[in-house]
Amino acid sequence: MAYDNSHSRFVGWAKIVLPLIALVLLSTLFLLSNRVDPMAAIPYAEVDVMELVREPALIEPQYAGMTEDGSVLSLTARRAVPDPENERGASAEGLVAKLTAKSGFVADMTATSGVLDPAGQGLVLSEKVTLQTSTGYRIASERIDVNPDMTELVSPGAVSGEGPFGTLEAGRMELKADDNGQVLDLLFNERVKLVYLPPQ
Repeated sequence: MAYDNSHSRFVGWAKIVLPLIALVLLSTLFLLSNRVDPMAAIPYAEVDVMELVREPALIEPQYAGMTEDGSVLSLTARRAVPDPENERGASAEGLVAKLTAKSGFVADMTATSGVLDPAGQGLVLSEKVTLQTSTGYRIASERIDVNPDMTELVSPGAVSGEGPFGTLEAGRMELKADDNGQVLDLLFNERVKLVYLPPQ
């Protein structure tokens, strides 16, 4: 092969040498890289695929919305399973809910299980339900119904716990806001028992 000048000679050699250098570099990368074990489990694949096929579920779902009177309702769960009889409903485990009223009132709730059905019965917290408010109440109940459309929650059964003035028990508890979205506080009725504890 004849070349007219040194530049043409350099280009000709470069066409041969550079691809060879690239091939050597690629070979070195493959030789030095760690071998992949195809039998090794993917570290982040902790979901039982067969269980999901049998029973579809949502892992750590989140819900957030605003009521018509301006309160913010948020909800997270450890696991939720769609209701086959209600396309918009789901049963959930390990629920944590928070209601923040326009007035600044805050209610934090937890429950072992529950049902979320925004278009129907709303949010139902059940089994070992706890409620703590920014006004100083710590309440335990077996069920609390939360209205996702208005600032309203109701415990239709017995409740017990502590308040700003002492310990209390009641057959029913509810919280509602007025027309301006202002929350007054929890209302207890039916067999109310209050043990007053004076401040220390």
